[in-house]
Amino acid sequence: MRILLFVFIIFVIGFKTAKTQDLIVTDKGDSLNCKITKIKSDYIYFTFKYENEIRNTLLPLSQVKFYKKDFYSRSEVPAEKLKNKLKYKKVKISAYGGWSYMTGTLSSDIPDDFRQYYKELKSGYHFGGEAGYFISEAIGLGIKYANFRTSNIMSNIYVKDTITGAIRTGILKNDITVQYFGPSLYVRFYSKNKMVAFTSNYSMGYLYYKNDVVVVDRYTLISGTVGMIYDFGVDFMLDRNLAFGLGFSYVMGTLNEYKTNNGSSVQTIKLKNNELESISRIDLSMGIKLNL
Repeated sequence: MRILLFVFIIFVIGFKTAKTQDLIVTDKGDSLNCKITKIKSDYIYFTFKYENEIRNTLLPLSQVKFYKKDFYSRSEVPAEKLKNKLKYKKVKISAYGGWSYMTGTLSSDIPDDFRQYYKELKSGYHFGGEAGYFISEAIGLGIKYANFRTSNIMSNIYVKDTITGAIRTGILKNDITVQYFGPSLYVRFYSKNKMVAFTSNYSMGYLYYKNDVVVVDRYTLISGTVGMIYDFGVDFMLDRNLAFGLGFSYVMGTLNEYKTNNGSSVQTIKLKNNELESISRIDLSMGIKLNL
């Protein structure tokens, strides 16, 4: 009798401590041995084993006839596999690039013959990268780098020397680089099937400006200012870790002074309030996102 009682106690303890699994019965009569991970107002999320492969999926509740948790005494889904499925992606590394357009208005002091030249100079391209760590599925912190480039050239221009009055001819050229580096705050929301992520990003950091200029003679303009970037994007999951992203960004910054270097001397030029130069721009991007 004591042996039977001992066997019964061991059986009960073993049954209680065994990994249990849930049951879902669809409206078509299919029974799924699975692990339910989340139940919402319109979908039921679950993990199950199919042909020796662990899959994570969902069903509309309208297609579920019945479900019961802890229905089976043994789980077909290994505990470590289920743990990995439930973890959100904490690390995001991105590389991107695309088209850019500077939004500042042209100065009214620019002669009509040169306005088209400076309009063309407003368009350029950008590339960059960022890395972030998510403290929750929706909120993350990171760092961001972006590099904007644009250039233009015009031949056969002439300038008048203000001291000697002599007329000189040559080229007009601008080669502009604007680099940004700063910390970022991320917000991320997934679609119901987890295959699309909607992201936004706010970053505040430093904008470094450099313009290699030729107006017959060569010189360089250098400046810097506080910058801000607002990003909005959509990431399409290619697999569990890799995504293709499309994004829109607005970069804001205004220069209030320049340092000019003509090779022999360096001068600082302070800009008046009506002369401040906007280097704000919009970026349209595409890129690859790695989620770990």
